[in-house]
Amino acid sequence: MKNEGKIKNYLSASFGWDVEIESFDTLKGKLPYALLSTAEYTVVRYKNFECVAIEPKQGYDFRMIRNLVGMVERKTGMPAILVIENLDSYQRRVLIDSRINFIVPERQIYLPSLGILLNERGLGVRQYESEKLSAVAVAVIIFQLSKRSLQGKSVSQVAESMGYSVKTLSIAVNELEQHGLVSFRQEGRKKLLNFTMSPKEMWEKMYALSESPVEKRMYTNEDSIMSEIGIKASDSALSEVSMLVPPRQPVYAVYGRNPRLNELCLNPNDGNAIIEVWKTDPKLTAINGNMDIFSLALSYKDEDDPRVKKEIDRILTEKL
Repeated sequence: MKNEGKIKNYLSASFGWDVEIESFDTLKGKLPYALLSTAEYTVVRYKNFECVAIEPKQGYDFRMIRNLVGMVERKTGMPAILVIENLDSYQRRVLIDSRINFIVPERQIYLPSLGILLNERGLGVRQYESEKLSAVAVAVIIFQLSKRSLQGKSVSQVAESMGYSVKTLSIAVNELEQHGLVSFRQEGRKKLLNFTMSPKEMWEKMYALSESPVEKRMYTNEDSIMSEIGIKASDSALSEVSMLVPPRQPVYAVYGRNPRLNELCLNPNDGNAIIEVWKTDPKLTAINGNMDIFSLALSYKDEDDPRVKKEIDRILTEKL
């Protein structure tokens, strides 16, 4: 593996680990040839802990990354770390949302499951926190800020309320706990969510750790369908709660996993309506078909229009 030296140096600089790089030869028999031909592998060892570093070969289809990592972990029984030299913002989001350990040598490192395992094995290493929250973790905080209904609920109850699996919610809540946004209190055998920050403190901390929930913007001429499956977003939503004029093209937000998106003819250039495809379901906290202010503020995160910023800040101040 060509990046062995960089991996060793980067883990040392990030965590102070003096890791050993060992040959993968003894484990080759556990992987099918198709996997061996698409990536290079090595074993990274620290004290009594070891994992598999995977470096995909040039031209590997990034869409198959999750399958590759999952297969290697199942076959070897060891955690896997993806080693990749270049990572664009979309690919980085996919890896973080999928909780896949990865290293971009000398640039980025994200080790969620590895940090937990190291702590469990008593190696005394601090757990590394991702620099940004996943989309589902952000959605939990927005749900609490909007509805104030998650205090004292169990993870399974929150999962049911938000329409996620218990596993997905558990991962998201663990992220929030790592960042100090939520804690747990024990009640019998149940672990219940405990939000101790004020809404203002929670919002400000979450906002600093968040990215825009908008995955992409598209256009369509079928705006009648959009009013059925989406909610008013961006300038359309802001004009409903401020003095700003409604936009010429209405803007709707829709969950990227909504099956009715397939009914639309979407294009990236022009149309009667603008469609924001969201990583999470914006309808969860919508108010009368209009986006809640917290989701709206996040969707404007990269906006530098002073008029928009002024209105968003005003409404947030009222809500918090």
